[in-house]
Amino acid sequence: MFFQFVRVAVDSKPEALLQLMLREWQMERPKLLLTVHGGSENFILPPKVKQAFGKGLITAAISTGAWILTDGINTGVSKYVGEAVKLFGGHDLRKRNTVGITPWGMIDNNLDLIGRDVICCGF
Repeated sequence: MFFQFVRVAVDSKPEALLQLMLREWQMERPKLLLTVHGGSENFILPPKVKQAFGKGLITAAISTGAWILTDGINTGVSKYVGEAVKLFGGHDLRKRNTVGITPWGMIDNNLDLIGRDVICCGF
């Protein structure tokens, strides 16, 4: 699976970030945004509920041209979103428009990411 990331300042212009995602990352402009938020505590979903949640979320996103927004943390509800994208998202990365917006301090080994594959885009 291919991941891209960008670190932005609090006062970054949303338009510049959108242009990065559309032009550089070649994501399709969303027709809808699905935000999935919940507690970061881990919990167990029964298998049937987990499958229904994942399949339903991905079907809704693909059929509507939506982006799925999460907190990007691999725990709680966001973990189930990530698993759903892997299981039901298909092979076409252009249809896997899932965006995690994570605080910099929550990323393990974040200092290893500084200065790698730097692209200047007005941030």
